[in-house]
Amino acid sequence: MAAQPSSSLLTDQSRYELVVQQSRDIILIMRHEDGRILEANPAATSAYGYTRDELLDLTIHDLRAPETRALIASQMAEADVRGVLLESVHQRRDGSTFPVEVSSRGVTVDGTHTLISVVRDITERKRAEEALRESDERLQAAFAASPDAINITRLRGGGVYVAVNRSFEQLTLWPREQALGKTVVDLNVWVDWEERERLMALLLSTGRVEHAEAAIRRRDGTVFTASISAQLFEANGERFLLAITRDISDLKRAELALREADRRKDEFLGMLSHELRNPLAPIRHSLYLLDHAEPDSQQARRAKEIANRQLTHMTRLVDDLLDVTRIAHGKIELRREKIDLREVVWRAADDYRLLMTERGIAFHTSLPTAEVWVDADTTRITQVVGNLLHNAAKFSRRGEDVVLSLRTMDDHAELSVRDTGAGIDPALLPKMFDAFTQGAPTLARTEGGLGLGLALAKGIAELHGGSVEASSAGRGKGAEFVVRVPLAAVAGAEHSQAPDVQRRHESRRVLVVDDNPDAAESLADLLRMLGHSVEVAHDGPMAIERTRANPPDVVLCDIGLPGMSGYEVAKALRASGANGMRLIALSGYAQPEDVKRAIEAGFDAHIAKPCDVEQIGRLLP
Repeated sequence: MAAQPSSSLLTDQSRYELVVQQSRDIILIMRHEDGRILEANPAATSAYGYTRDELLDLTIHDLRAPETRALIASQMAEADVRGVLLESVHQRRDGSTFPVEVSSRGVTVDGTHTLISVVRDITERKRAEEALRESDERLQAAFAASPDAINITRLRGGGVYVAVNRSFEQLTLWPREQALGKTVVDLNVWVDWEERERLMALLLSTGRVEHAEAAIRRRDGTVFTASISAQLFEANGERFLLAITRDISDLKRAELALREADRRKDEFLGMLSHELRNPLAPIRHSLYLLDHAEPDSQQARRAKEIANRQLTHMTRLVDDLLDVTRIAHGKIELRREKIDLREVVWRAADDYRLLMTERGIAFHTSLPTAEVWVDADTTRITQVVGNLLHNAAKFSRRGEDVVLSLRTMDDHAELSVRDTGAGIDPALLPKMFDAFTQGAPTLARTEGGLGLGLALAKGIAELHGGSVEASSAGRGKGAEFVVRVPLAAVAGAEHSQAPDVQRRHESRRVLVVDDNPDAAESLADLLRMLGHSVEVAHDGPMAIERTRANPPDVVLCDIGLPGMSGYEVAKALRASGANGMRLIALSGYAQPEDVKRAIEAGFDAHIAKPCDVEQIGRLLP
C-alpha cells in the first residue's frame, strides 16, 4: 500500500530557504544566458545596499566593478563544466567597491540554465595578505583576524602544524595548543586520504592548489565540505605549506536541494499529467456513446455513470491538490461542532462499501455501540476516513480484506483502517505522510496517484489536535493506518442532522457570463431545463450591456474573462445600482483568498468549477 516517496516539495523548499536565508555569505541565483539575478538572500541586500526587488532588476554584471567585467565574463564559462571560484571586485549601490571571492556552479532548474554563486567579502583577507607582505607583526594580526581558516604546516616531519588562526580553531574544533606540533595524520582531518595524496602531488609539482573541494573531519567527528587553496613557500631553508580553508557546505546543500526539488517537480508533473489524462478517455468515449446510443438504453445509462464517476475522480484530484497546499500554508479553517464520530465513520464506510464489493474486497467494520463524541469538522473528518479507505482499496486485490474499526482509548478516539494488501516497504514508512510521496513508479500505474491522500489525512488530523501513524510488516503483508483525535470535553453533546429538504425554485431570469462558449451554453441549457429563462454573454462589456437592456434576477459570472475580469464586471454592476440583482462568481480560482476577493468585488457567492448543479440550485433565490 505504498503511498510513494518524496521528502515532499513543501519539505524540500523549506530546507532550501533555511540554508539560503540563514547563510552569512551572499548567495545569488542567476540566469546563465544574461546573468539576470533570479534570487538573492538577505546577506546580499545587506552587502550591496539594494532591496531584494531592486537586485532582481539587475544582472551580476551590474554588481561588478567596471574594470573587472570583461575578464570575469570570460572566466565564468568554466562554471558550466566544473564550477569556478575566482576573485573579483564588486560595487555597492553607493559606488563604493569591495573585493570578493565568488564560487559559482551551473545548475539546470525548470529547463533554465542557472548559476548559483556564493560571494564572500574578502576585504579582511586582502588586508591580511597585505599585512603578510609588510611585516611579521602585522602578518600575525591579520592572520589571527581572518574569517577564513588558515594554517601553516612544515612539510618536514609529515606536515606538522606550526601556526593556526582563530577561524581554524572554530572551523575544525581543534584548540590551537592541541593542534600545534601535531601532524594532519594526528588530527585525522581528512576523510579521503587518497584525495589528500593526489592534492599533495599536485601541490609539489605546481607549487599551489586553487579551491579544491574535500570532505574535512572536525574534532567531534562531524564532516563538512571544504574549499581548500594552498601554496608552498620557503623560509629559513625549509618548505612550508599555507592553506586557506572555507566551509562550503551551505553551497553544496543549496545545490543539492535545487536539484532534488527540480527532480521531484518533474516527477510530480508527469504523475499529474497521467492522473488527469486517464479520466479523459472514458469521458470522451462516454460522450460518443451518448451521441449514438438510444437515450434509455443500457449503454447510455452506463456511459452516464462512467462520465460522472470519472468527473468525480478528476474533481477529487484537483481538490486534494488545493487542500494539501492550503494545509501547508495554514489556510484551512475548521468548522468545528460536537459530532458523533461513530456516525461519521459509518456513513463514510457506507460510501465505500460498493467500491470494495466491485473490486472483490471483503470489507468489515467494527464500531462501538455507544456514541463517540468529538469536537470536529464533519466534512474534514469524513475526508480523512475516505482517503484512508480509498488508499486501502487501491492497494488491495480481489479476495483480500479491509477492516475499518473505531474505539475509544482514555481521552481520545482511535480510528483504524487495516488491510491485507500490498504492504509498505519499511524504508518508505518514515515518509508515508509527506506530500507527493510515491512508491516505485511503474508504467502501468494502476495503483498510482498524486501522493496527496495520506498527507491530507495527516494535516487534517493534526489540525484537530490528533495524529496519524502507519505500520506494515513489509511488502505483501498488508498495512494499518491509525488516526487519533481527542474526545470532546463534554460527552453527550446534542447533535441533530438537518433534514434534506428539496427546494422548489420559481423561474428566474439568469445571465450566464463565460468566455468559453461550451461552458456558457451547456450551463445555460441546464438552467433552461430547470425552468429558468437564460441569456448568455461572452465578455464583460456584453454582460453589462445585457443587464442594462434586460435586467436579470441572477448573474452567473466567470472570473477569468478577457479584457475585463469578472471582478470588474461585479464592481461595475454594483456601481450602476444593481443592488437587487444576485451576483454569483463561477471560477476555477477557488483558493480562500479568491473567494474573499470575489465577495469584496460585490459578488454574493462563489462557486468553484466544475459547478455542482445542486449547489447552483441552492444559490438561486
